[in-house]
Amino acid sequence: MAAVSDLELFERAYRLRSSADDGLLRQVFGNEGLEDLAKSRPGLLETARTYFPHLTSSTYERLCREPDALQLEKDRCEREMEQLAVQNYGAFIGSAKVTQAVRQEVVDVQRELDEVVDMLSPIQDEICKFQDSSAHLVTRRASLRNLLQQHGGLLELLELPQLLDACIRNQMYEESLELLTYCSNMLQVHEARGEDIPILSKLKDQVAVQRANLQNSLIAQLMTDIHLPACVKVIGFLRRIQRYSEEDLRSMFIQHRGSFLDKHKQQVELLRASRGSVVTALKNAADLLRTHVYDIGTQYQALFQQDEGPLVPWMNEQIAWLTTLLQAHVLPERIPGAQSAMHQSGQAAGSPSSAIRGAAAGVRIDAASLMMILRQCMQASTALKRLGGHFFPAVAGVFDQRMEHHVCEMLDVALLTFHAELGRYDWVPSTALTSGATAAAAAVGSPAAGSPGAAAAGWLHPQALDLTRHRPLAVLTND
Repeated sequence: MAAVSDLELFERAYRLRSSADDGLLRQVFGNEGLEDLAKSRPGLLETARTYFPHLTSSTYERLCREPDALQLEKDRCEREMEQLAVQNYGAFIGSAKVTQAVRQEVVDVQRELDEVVDMLSPIQDEICKFQDSSAHLVTRRASLRNLLQQHGGLLELLELPQLLDACIRNQMYEESLELLTYCSNMLQVHEARGEDIPILSKLKDQVAVQRANLQNSLIAQLMTDIHLPACVKVIGFLRRIQRYSEEDLRSMFIQHRGSFLDKHKQQVELLRASRGSVVTALKNAADLLRTHVYDIGTQYQALFQQDEGPLVPWMNEQIAWLTTLLQAHVLPERIPGAQSAMHQSGQAAGSPSSAIRGAAAGVRIDAASLMMILRQCMQASTALKRLGGHFFPAVAGVFDQRMEHHVCEMLDVALLTFHAELGRYDWVPSTALTSGATAAAAAVGSPAAGSPGAAAAGWLHPQALDLTRHRPLAVLTND
């Protein structure tokens, strides 16, 4: 029952408290007074909120009795306070003494604290100085800790140039290109961040040097005796480097493969400078066109399809070189117009020097050697015909003139010998060929089918062998 009454009282007090809104307080104290009261005396404001609902809910008679009730309540509180003071005056005096003692101790503690502060002020200044000086040490320690954590990765980065150099020296070009790609991606990320890291800048320079070494190594491969599969790999590697355009690759291929051919041409030049090795030099020159020039042309067409580019001028230069050699060593000088033809060909593709021509003029090339040179030139022309470099019709006239000159020389020597023999001959017929002449006459009179005599009788005059009984005529016939 008591719990129910307490609950009702609590509900009534709550309703009274909640009904006292701030509007009533503003009417009593004003807006500024209410704000000042809330800041200075919040307890009084809380009491007003509790007491104003009680006043507003009271009747007129109760309001009239309210001053007396408040006075009685005040007198009661004063009596209770006086009674409390009388009963506990000893405690109040003890509390005052304790408070005074505590106040004195607090003063002493404050004084000692001030002394400690005065004593610690220099130390505080030194600590601030130490903190300022140790700030960069903290940063360096953090960087060293990071360096220790990334030690393995840093070692791998620093070993990249040496690893690239080893791969290039061992001709491991595929691995070298993969390493260069990795380095390029890493350096691009570094440049995108805009950070200035000296070790990465130095690493970039070293990688650029190794990239140049790789290019030089690949280009050096083109200056050796390599075949088509190796050429395909080298050009593929150069394309993956992405430093050269297709036109640059074509020119570079012809230039450096031509340098490989120039080494063999120098050997031919050394041979042709020797009087006894001219025939060998000419055969080797023709064989160079048949083998190396043809190989280089087929390699170019396989690598750069549907684009002849610098191949045609380069092949024309090699053919003109062989033509110049043939004109210098095979073409006879006594043929009318030979000098002018050699001069025109020299202007077209670089004629030999006058000293070499003078040395070539005294070199005698017999018919058998001329035939070997002709055969080599025909084979070279047949091989280059597949590349559009059929040149044999241009040099056939040189061989014709040389052969004609050779026959004329033989006839001149035979006529000179004939005239010399006529001068000392006594015109007495020799009897050594009498039996042979009789047998030949018999063979002419009645030739047997399929016999050697019958074959000879087809072109010999019936009395041809009678003429050879005289020495001058026999010598002329033999010559």
